[in-house]
Amino acid sequence: MKEVKFNEITELKPQHTAYIPLVEGIHKLSVEICKGKIRLNHGAFTPDGGTWLDSPSGRKAHYDFQTGDNFCITVDIQSSFGKTDRLSIVNVSLFQKAEFFIRLCEK
Repeated sequence: MKEVKFNEITELKPQHTAYIPLVEGIHKLSVEICKGKIRLNHGAFTPDGGTWLDSPSGRKAHYDFQTGDNFCITVDIQSSFGKTDRLSIVNVSLFQKAEFFIRLCEK
């Protein structure tokens, strides 16, 4: 899976996924969509199947963005069953690539 680099434009092919490398803690992210539609997923680890599923207990699990959107979001990265939460970005388009820019905001 592709890793998102902060402060650089990231391109994703249709229906491909990338992840945002973050450590535990509260992070503010600025997300700017240059082209296409993406979904940011915040998943917490579950031992049932060994995967990262929707974030539990009041933390937002999905954010949808499209061309022209520019938002600052706050995410609370925690651990579940010894594994750190995972933020992934999916290009939801079947045919069009997505281009986006993510940076860490001041806390």
